[in-house]
Amino acid sequence: MRHERLSFDAVKTNSVFDRRNLVTIRNMAQPYSDVPEAWPQARKEQEAFARLIDAVVAARTSGKPVIWSMGAHVIKNGMSRYVIEMVRNGIVTHVSGNGATSIHDFELAFLGETSEDVAAAIEDGSFGMWEETGRYMNEAIKLGSSENLGYGESLYRYLNRHPERFPHYDDCVFVQCQRSGVPYTCHISIGTDIIHQHPIVDFEALGRTSGKDFETMCQSVAEMADGGVFLNFGSAISGPEIFLKAVSICRNEDLPMSSVVAANFDIVPVYADDVPPAIASEFYYRPRRNFIDRLGQIGGQGYLFHGLHQATIPNLFHGVLRRKRELGVSFPPYERVERLSRERRKLYPVAERPASLRIEMLEKPSPCKESDWSGQWDETFRILTKRIREARNQGGEVIVSLGGNVIGNGVSPDLIELIEQGVITHLALNGAGAFQDVELAAFGQTEELDAGALSSGKLGMWREPGALVHRALREGYGKGLGYGESLIDHMNRHPEQYPYARFSLLHACSRAGIPCTVHVTLGTDSIQQHPDVDFSVQGGASGRDFRIFAGTVTRLDGGVYMNFGSTVTGPEVLLKALSIARNLGYNVSRITTANFDIVKLGDYHRKVGYDDWDYYYRPRKNIIHRPTSLGGDGFHFEGLHQETIPAIRQALANRGDRGRAE
Repeated sequence: MRHERLSFDAVKTNSVFDRRNLVTIRNMAQPYSDVPEAWPQARKEQEAFARLIDAVVAARTSGKPVIWSMGAHVIKNGMSRYVIEMVRNGIVTHVSGNGATSIHDFELAFLGETSEDVAAAIEDGSFGMWEETGRYMNEAIKLGSSENLGYGESLYRYLNRHPERFPHYDDCVFVQCQRSGVPYTCHISIGTDIIHQHPIVDFEALGRTSGKDFETMCQSVAEMADGGVFLNFGSAISGPEIFLKAVSICRNEDLPMSSVVAANFDIVPVYADDVPPAIASEFYYRPRRNFIDRLGQIGGQGYLFHGLHQATIPNLFHGVLRRKRELGVSFPPYERVERLSRERRKLYPVAERPASLRIEMLEKPSPCKESDWSGQWDETFRILTKRIREARNQGGEVIVSLGGNVIGNGVSPDLIELIEQGVITHLALNGAGAFQDVELAAFGQTEELDAGALSSGKLGMWREPGALVHRALREGYGKGLGYGESLIDHMNRHPEQYPYARFSLLHACSRAGIPCTVHVTLGTDSIQQHPDVDFSVQGGASGRDFRIFAGTVTRLDGGVYMNFGSTVTGPEVLLKALSIARNLGYNVSRITTANFDIVKLGDYHRKVGYDDWDYYYRPRKNIIHRPTSLGGDGFHFEGLHQETIPAIRQALANRGDRGRAE
């Protein structure tokens, strides 16, 4: 079954030169003249920071790499010149960011300003609809793709071809990286960036170029085989996940990686002292898991530092220069040697893999369990379930978005029942969720237990699951199908390969005739470590799914959107799709939204500022507040997925109203 895709051809764009911006190049920090902001640190953190400074200096003195990974707020907070000076001084040997980072950097280069007022623009459909930004960047990426370049290098080549358009060239991070011979890589999530809304977007080119950048990042991480430092600023998911996948590939190819140091800088209140329980949100904070727990398994050292970028980055920069002067050392030019080869990658039979979810846990007379979640008695939860019933009785949409941990928590039977009852009309998965669903259907197990897997070089390196998914995607994409459609098509054509399809969300959506879309990040999923991966297919197929998702959002007026555990991809894809729908003239104003997570927000209606960590928690802005500003309500519910999802199924079933539209 092929679902309707929304065309972006009629999207109306505006000149970015008419836009009011929140960030200007005139206010960027000056590394050699500004006084660094105070950074309060406890004695223990001061000592850890001093050790990190020594590790950076030691790495560069011995010619080893220091990799810089960042989220977009490093640029938005005016820190571009610090990153540039890190590169010029030989401190940093590779710079990487997500798609939004490259957009803000690109806009500063030609406009001298960036960062629109999202809250106002989302209401009239103008959010992200900027002609010059979307056209220039998509042109650059398409041209770079045709020349077999990576994403970051494609942008640099484009600026070189059109220097007259970019008067602020010297303050552009990716330009100065390339001029210094330092790789600049971009690791994007399909459907999350404003340039993905533009009429000329080419998702296959986005996938191909960003996939090439992932391979470049893996080669840079491989240079840390005998030591090096990975610095991550504000990228809570893609940065640490790409680092983990790169380290996994390196271990698989027998590189030691035991001397790696990784440090995370953020304002999220998570600490490294103790391992939190699995029922705490801190347990799932990726920098803590990947830099502390997992890196520690192979002998590496991880740090977590807390503070605003405008305090931590200057202190790091000046601290390294000061220590370098004290020691009287120099940093030799960095010479990168590629050490990895897909041909050397070793794959293992999935039957050998330990997993936390096995099919026998679900194969029981009543796979759905009753929920004892306390939140089901709250008035806000009663309002939500009432809105779901009303939406379905009136033929409205109920979209459910899932993060990767949902399926591993064993609640697929509950979600399948909601699909079969006609409650859910569109299911959206991230790449990890789709992969886990296929694994469960084909092999009867998923949710890999990673104890010892990284050190043995087996983490994510399983032969049959990767081969199955990549084959399904190649065949489906060649027939014009999207990501979810390709997986469903393969299941339907080869039922013998999916003996447990009755527990598959993809298969349930197929039986119900509803869309199941997959929204991937390039370089964060274990199947993207597989030697068969084709990143152009990954991007192109997920781009088709984004168009399907946007089509459903055009019908979301009076409907419900629920997000479970997806803290970045889910809320960002929703916001972009909503902007497209409103831009095209669809009335999408009365929306009920709900975010389910174990993150504790407290009073999520209170005003927060840039100094508050929960300001940067995407569901708070992009699910609870922004989509509902024209009508409707947004809610946040705290609870484990194995509590909240059964509670929803239970609440809707108990009223005897299946929610199916007449």
